[in-house]
Amino acid sequence: MTRIIDAYLGLSALRQAGYRSTATAVAELVDNSIEAQASDIDIIAISRATMISKRSSNQVESIAVLDNGEGMPPEILSQCLSLGWGTRLSTRKGLGRFGFGLKGSSISQARRVDVYSWIEPEEVYHVYLDLDEIKEQKVDELPLIEKTQLPEAIKKCFLNTIGPSGTLVYWSRLDQIDLKRPETLLSRVNADLCRIYRHFLDDCDQYGAKRNIRLRMLQDEKQSITNTVPLGANDPLYLLTPNNLEGFSNEATNVMHSKFSIDVKYDPGNGVAKTSEVQFRFSIAKPSVQNLGGNSLQGKHYGKNTGISFVRAGREIDFGSFGFTDSSEPRHRWWGAEIRFEPVLDELFGVTNNKQEVRGVRKLEQELRKELAEGHNEDNYRVKLLLELDKILTDNISQMMRIIKGRREGERKQKENRGLTKRVNEDISKSPAATESEERAKNLTHEQKLEERVKLLLNDDSSMEQVEALQIAENTIEYRVDLQTDDWPGYLFLDRKPVANASVGIVNRNSKFYEDFWLYLEEHSDRKGFEALEILIMALVRAEDELVREYDREVFERYRQLWGTWVEKLIKHAGS
Repeated sequence: MTRIIDAYLGLSALRQAGYRSTATAVAELVDNSIEAQASDIDIIAISRATMISKRSSNQVESIAVLDNGEGMPPEILSQCLSLGWGTRLSTRKGLGRFGFGLKGSSISQARRVDVYSWIEPEEVYHVYLDLDEIKEQKVDELPLIEKTQLPEAIKKCFLNTIGPSGTLVYWSRLDQIDLKRPETLLSRVNADLCRIYRHFLDDCDQYGAKRNIRLRMLQDEKQSITNTVPLGANDPLYLLTPNNLEGFSNEATNVMHSKFSIDVKYDPGNGVAKTSEVQFRFSIAKPSVQNLGGNSLQGKHYGKNTGISFVRAGREIDFGSFGFTDSSEPRHRWWGAEIRFEPVLDELFGVTNNKQEVRGVRKLEQELRKELAEGHNEDNYRVKLLLELDKILTDNISQMMRIIKGRREGERKQKENRGLTKRVNEDISKSPAATESEERAKNLTHEQKLEERVKLLLNDDSSMEQVEALQIAENTIEYRVDLQTDDWPGYLFLDRKPVANASVGIVNRNSKFYEDFWLYLEEHSDRKGFEALEILIMALVRAEDELVREYDREVFERYRQLWGTWVEKLIKHAGS
């Protein structure tokens, strides 16, 4: 009979399984340890001194993952390296399911994998898969399991911590790992796994029971551990504690923006629809943390966590922008988004068999959204989910960015620009010209004026406290002209309205001009350009405040609308 597949060629093809890095391949082994109820998991980089360019350098020669989980009985161990076999193929609970992780991840990095497992002390059994042996001997069956001992280096270095039951997965003849220096490899593994397993590393056991996961450096010749690094939670929502954010390891540095869930329909395979809950969590950095700035240690940490996290059964599957963020806008770092779902929704989310990504989830272009909305029927649950994800993410990110933009602009304005506005108002107050804002102010009490001013300040800077806003309102109550910011849809760049005693120009933070020019000038070290822009806008606002008493108000509103439209159209020519 003809074989369906040549063992060596088939395994060679599977080596290109698409793992993003050695860290994400190791994650498959950690998944298995968690499923086996291990409380302690050691990821071990085993190195030997190697001559490179006539210099001795420690190079990683093997990687091992040791746990104190339940272990595998011999009948299970004998099949654990068989492709298409797994203990969780028929279930939709927990981290596993596809029967691919141990084999696929191992051969993606190494030419040989050894698995040792025991359910009682000193009853260690062993099985292995060796690509070179399969190629040379043309075998297509796994060797029989045998009773054995753990490798000497592991026994010696972990003598007092090896559990009464557990498993050791040992990768050797590493030919496809991305980093060879043990320090660099562990640093990369640390960065990736701290986020992937964050819900198993914090003190809250509601969504992932805590595990002690450690990175170890083992020097083979000395048979000694040279470094140990415990993993700490790296939470892109910055709500978990403890965490690995420097200076804030025991403090949540974000606040929850919104938290809710939706019921998603899916077909379990029998044609009768069921529902499963998808949970959404959105958070925003505290004003004090955002004020540290993007160049601070904390700001750089936030920058590496810019994006949306998809978490399946407590374990992150994918993380990225998915088209919902603009890489040229660094303030996206100050919010976090997490979408939680259960394995029953794998097909709808497009989870790959190596658990590396959710396929098809992305920001929908307007035409595609319209086409999908009009063309799908109620039984197309995947399209329905994609449409809901698009709307929920778009709306919440937009809301969070409005708050984030308002904070920074408002803070800079209060600290840096109050002097200019004060000097301008001292000059304007000498003008005898009658204005709309002055006429209106005659009918307001001092308390009403303060209330209007406070509301304006809080709208401009969402991080400002009520007490602070009241103090600033008291100090600026006599202003006759002022500039603040807000956001609204459309092309209108500048709005104007009377507030307290002043005519206030309100700049639209959603406009292209604000994003490309206003912010640039505001942040520039040379203040002259931004002050010139402010003076021009304040002069225009004051002129309208005087003229609106003589002419139709709608004329000025139409003028500003048309002006903003032309700004949006012509701004593309700037800098070209």
